[in-house]
Amino acid sequence: MYDTYLLAATDDGLVLIDQHAADERVNYERLQTALGESPATQTLAEPVSLELTAREAALFESVADHLAAIGFRAERVSDREVAVTGVPAIFETTLEPEFLRDALLGVVESADGDATVEAAIDELLADLACHPSVTGNTSLTEGSVVDLLSALDDCENPYACPHGRPVLIEITREEITDRFERDYPGHGRRAE
Repeated sequence: MYDTYLLAATDDGLVLIDQHAADERVNYERLQTALGESPATQTLAEPVSLELTAREAALFESVADHLAAIGFRAERVSDREVAVTGVPAIFETTLEPEFLRDALLGVVESADGDATVEAAIDELLADLACHPSVTGNTSLTEGSVVDLLSALDDCENPYACPHGRPVLIEITREEITDRFERDYPGHGRRAE
């Protein structure tokens, strides 16, 4: 429907599925799995130099081990400069320096706030899952719909995208019946 939603009849009613949210959930859980199994690092052809604020530079050391554990290879080259030589292999596209800076510093800044490093990494995965996901207003083939629904069925949490939006909405048979006023008085006598 509208090249954005999938509709499915069930024994209990009707289910509407947001194809982007569904694909985002699938991608997110795939990234979580990849990151959880000793993440690989891909070496950058050229190091990316990032200028840090004094606060970011001070925080960098406290999260360096966390960054290495998820596949970032970065080291301070001066008081306020970091050279990034490797990134997690889960980054499937070429990284713009600004995106790399945002990703890296999102984790660094978590050391100075209420968020944990794990929450910052989770937020990074949610953002990475969004970009390659099928968007709304994209017509899917029957085969890709079946593949998406099968992958969604394998998800640990198929009900919400990693940003918290619902993946599906269920409309029960009773709600449909009520909306069409199928149980109004005198309905049985109308045939007479």
